[in-house]
Amino acid sequence: MNLKESRRAFYLFCRRCQLWILKECGIKGWLVQVKKSFATRLSDLRSSAPDWWAERWEWMRDSVSGGAESIGSYIQDWRTGKHRERLGFLRKPGFYAAVLAGFLLLYGNFYLVQNRVAYAAYYQGKEIGLVASRRQGQEIMASVQKELENRLGQRVYLPSPLTFRACTASRVSLDSPGQLHSAFFGLPWLTEGVEVVIAGRPAFLLPNREAAQRVLNRLKDEYRKKLAGEKIEAIEFSEKISFRSRPVAVGEISREEDALSLLKQGRVQTRKYRVKEGDSLWSIARAHGLLVKELLDANPNLTERLDIDQEINLAAVQPLLHVRITSSAVKREAIPFDVQVRLDSKLRRGSAKVVRDGEEGQKEVVYRFVRENDRIVSQQVLASRVLKEPVPKIVAQGTAGGRLYAFSRGSGSGVLSWPVGGGITSGYGYRGGEFHSGIDIAAGAGVAVHAAAGGRVVEAGWGGGYGRTVVIDHGNGLATRYAHLSRVDVSTGETVSKGEVIGAVGSSGRATGPHLHFEVMSNGGSVNPLNYLR
Repeated sequence: MNLKESRRAFYLFCRRCQLWILKECGIKGWLVQVKKSFATRLSDLRSSAPDWWAERWEWMRDSVSGGAESIGSYIQDWRTGKHRERLGFLRKPGFYAAVLAGFLLLYGNFYLVQNRVAYAAYYQGKEIGLVASRRQGQEIMASVQKELENRLGQRVYLPSPLTFRACTASRVSLDSPGQLHSAFFGLPWLTEGVEVVIAGRPAFLLPNREAAQRVLNRLKDEYRKKLAGEKIEAIEFSEKISFRSRPVAVGEISREEDALSLLKQGRVQTRKYRVKEGDSLWSIARAHGLLVKELLDANPNLTERLDIDQEINLAAVQPLLHVRITSSAVKREAIPFDVQVRLDSKLRRGSAKVVRDGEEGQKEVVYRFVRENDRIVSQQVLASRVLKEPVPKIVAQGTAGGRLYAFSRGSGSGVLSWPVGGGITSGYGYRGGEFHSGIDIAAGAGVAVHAAAGGRVVEAGWGGGYGRTVVIDHGNGLATRYAHLSRVDVSTGETVSKGEVIGAVGSSGRATGPHLHFEVMSNGGSVNPLNYLR
């Protein structure tokens, strides 16, 4: 075999390798691109396969026989020294160019099998994903935009365009449609929103003015439902409300339900308070409309011992909006009966006997209420008529054995209601060698304690052996004491009404268990509470 035949054999070998690689590795990708002609090409391949294999067999047989002759000739030339002439082609540039071309052809085939042309999606110069084609990226982008627009009911847009750049990427590095959807969803989409401004302060963002008005109307409707038994005369907002249109991020838009919940619940605001002389946890909490527990939650290191000028946190929920409701209602109320005390010289001094039980009367009252949110800020009686007159209770007070001082009966009615329900575990008077100045009423810890009558709080806080104590002055020399409380809900100087919660049953101070110690004092001296309770 001469040099020309060797070159031709090498070229044919490289060509066969290329055809084999295209057949084994590249034909699958090629078939994807030409799916429509797949059946035709497959039929042609079947018909030409026998001839192709016959040709390959002849070529292989000729190559083997020719190779054997070449090897024999090469050995003979090596012996005679003619091999130097045969190897002369190694010094020619064409040989190396052919080898390099064959190598590049082989590498190119393998590279295309492992990689493909793809498109990188860029937003504002930052790559956010790899897509198989520009069309796929645009379709996913359009689906994300449509989803956001359906949710908000209006147009959304990006401040900058999304671009695609062609690149070569590994087939396994392409992002899935789900990953691309999440990436496109996280872009800074904008829409024309409406900012709701309450009293000059931005409150929340909604898609449009109609949505904002629906939220405000729903808030009014909820208060109407709460006062279904009353005649609503007016519902208005105390603060000035305005709407401000501007481009906003889609992620900042609130749902109508969330905006309504924020209006109802308000926001927690924290401010500082400096302790003054005479302050206690109960008085501070009461003065700022808080519970003692809320004070302790806002100040984890706080104890009942307070120092003057000590700073504590006051964390309270402040409503964003005050809804002012004016309504009227007709209510039936009980008229408390009076207690008439008659002196009876036949009874021992200090003892009493009920001559006749009292009966409550009944009246019909027309009220006008003005509320802010759920709190009544004013109450006016428009009309009142008595349906049933009360029957006074008559109590005979014993005078035998000494002089009996007349008792003041407080603010007009002379009647005290029970501060808490329960049986009497210890009565008024001597028990053993000690005088008990009140009555002990059995009740569970934490049960609410009510004011027996209206009056002014003259003492609220720790009372030594009484524990946590409240004393209320009802006027005309009559006062009541509530002792051993677990908490105090009023402060000194505060005015309370009959039945208002002033604390809770406990066992503070000198007490063996939860109960309420209740005293009635007339002109500074203790008297039997049973003579005043009804």
